[in-house]
Order: sequence, then structure tokens, then C-alpha cells
Amino acid sequence: MIIGIGIDIVVVSDLRLQIEQISGFLGEVFSEEEITECSGRADPYQCFAARFAAKEAFMKAAGSGWTDAVDFRQLAIASDGSSIPTITIGPRTVEALRHLEPYTVRLSMSHTQGYACAVVVLER
Repeated sequence: MIIGIGIDIVVVSDLRLQIEQISGFLGEVFSEEEITECSGRADPYQCFAARFAAKEAFMKAAGSGWTDAVDFRQLAIASDGSSIPTITIGPRTVEALRHLEPYTVRLSMSHTQGYACAVVVLER
């Protein structure tokens, strides 16, 4: 049973400007593991944009939006490019979304040179 669906699209060049112009942006939005993973990619900005879209899509699927308990740093996206991407959810967010349990997170991400998108489905 689906309990939430979220989708988001990010303009890669817009996110690149934020990363380049806002001091501390990467550390406010991404985990150290995400920064390391994306920085090693041929186009790190596409990688960051896909993860940003995934975090936004998760917040929409959960019906929470961006709050103190559900924020970008509480969600870590991992993807090696050949297996299903995953979301690791931090303890504050787990607690804030306890009312949705039990749930499974399904994530799909995609990108082109100019855009990145993600879809998250929460299901029981």
C-alpha cells in the first residue's frame, strides 16, 4: 500500500551556483560520504543535484517538508551507479516519522547534463 509519493527536479546549473556561491552549502545539505562520492564523479554537480532532488522527494513523500527533524543532513543518499540507490534516515527523522511505520522507501534517480530528478515512494 502506497502511503506517500514525492518527486523533484533540479536544474544542475542552479545547484552548481549555490554550491559555488554559498559558503558552507555542501556541508549544510550533504553528508561527508555524499560529498566524497559526488566529488569523485566525472560531473559532481549532476551527482549532487540528483541527491538534492532525492532528499526533496523524500520530504514530499513523507508529507513533512523541511523541518528541524526532517532536514537535508538527516537524509543520506548512496548510489554506485549500478545498483538501486538507497536513503539512510537519521535518528531525528526516524522519530519524526514514527507515525508512518512500518514503511519501505523506494527511490529512483536520473539526470541529464542539465537536469536531475528523483521519485520516492513510501509503502507499507
